[in-house]
Amino acid sequence: MSVIYGGEMGQENNKPIPLGLPEQVDELATVPLDRGDETQERFRYQWSAGVWLLAQSLTAVRTVRALWCEHHDDYLLELPTGRFIAVQVKTDSRENACWRWGDDALVDAVFRFCSFEGKHGAVIDGYEFFSNAAPYVPAPTTKRADSLRASPIRLTQCCSRVSAFSELEEPYKAAFASLVCKTGGDAVLLFRVLRKLRFVQGPVLRGCDDALAVSVVPKLPGCAGLTAVSCCRLRDELIGLVQAACRLRVAGIDGAFGYLATNGRPDAAIRGKCLTPESAAELVARTRQPTFRFVDNGTGICIGATAGRAEVLNRKMRNAYLGSQFEPLRMRMDSADQRLMERAFLEPDDFDEIANQLISTVLVECKDAEVMTFDHADEKTRGLAIYKEILQRMDSLAKEESARVFHEPKDTLMGIAGMLSGECKFAWGTPLEEENQDGA
Repeated sequence: MSVIYGGEMGQENNKPIPLGLPEQVDELATVPLDRGDETQERFRYQWSAGVWLLAQSLTAVRTVRALWCEHHDDYLLELPTGRFIAVQVKTDSRENACWRWGDDALVDAVFRFCSFEGKHGAVIDGYEFFSNAAPYVPAPTTKRADSLRASPIRLTQCCSRVSAFSELEEPYKAAFASLVCKTGGDAVLLFRVLRKLRFVQGPVLRGCDDALAVSVVPKLPGCAGLTAVSCCRLRDELIGLVQAACRLRVAGIDGAFGYLATNGRPDAAIRGKCLTPESAAELVARTRQPTFRFVDNGTGICIGATAGRAEVLNRKMRNAYLGSQFEPLRMRMDSADQRLMERAFLEPDDFDEIANQLISTVLVECKDAEVMTFDHADEKTRGLAIYKEILQRMDSLAKEESARVFHEPKDTLMGIAGMLSGECKFAWGTPLEEENQDGA
């Protein structure tokens, strides 16, 4: 590799960086600022915290009825008693950072908790501040009053020891008074919040993915023996589950119209923010199921434009009274053919396994659909019944067993069914006369 040193240090000759490096000062080394990457990193950390909260329930660390995402707070834990725990997730990218009362993010979180306490304090059991950074704890030799006042955990401990904020001793009484001014001026509310406040330290900011895969996923029920790859896949599935619940998204008929709540949002969108431990357990059970793979049994189809395949498919579909479905299936068949050629080009080392699995899976499902409708009374509608059954099976495979078909969509799978039929490996319940004569 040819590298130029000097002003273009470390830059490859034939790969110039568009517009140079961002945020450079006089083309000298400068601490990089990438707000987009940082924002995505912090969002993923928050979603990972949601997975950790769900995992607590799945591993019986504490019993939770439901986890509400981005509803009143970052997370709202609904307990079986009908009471709640509010959770704020904050990150700090500074090296060896510790939270102090001088940090705006911590004060903002407590201010939010105070507002929440004023409205719903009667049903709130606790507030949790979840972060990659720990709260500052003074050393045994620390004597300076300003250092002692800066410790969040010292102040919460002192509040728990007394029955009223007026009983606090210095220097923590001064720390409390300063915090009252920053959080809305209600000392009674702040005192109640600090007595309920707990600090939770999560994994490091840039290591949360590894921590989930290594320390959390293997402890979930039935996951102790999973491989590292499977743990990472399950971790990503769980993060995706929380991510979807954190977004304001409405699907189905409610996406077209819906009854609005008093805040102007559709009720369905608010319900979608709720995750139950049962839904997480179902995802875990589904994800850790081994993916069925067919061995290389010689079943195959010709990839690329095969002369006469569309004509044979047309004859077979007309023979099964499915002539009206030929054109849409032909379009899927041609597109699937193109899709397989693209995968053969992009994944040459793995394509034989991919093609064998896709073709075998689709062929078996098609044959099963024929068997399921074998006793269909009306021969003229039997082909349509088979077609509908195959449509449902391909849709189910694409949505619920995507790993089994290498994440190909329903249209690709239906196209492969058309290719199999056009190459005389599958008929729509009624073989052509020449196939019967040949014993096929």
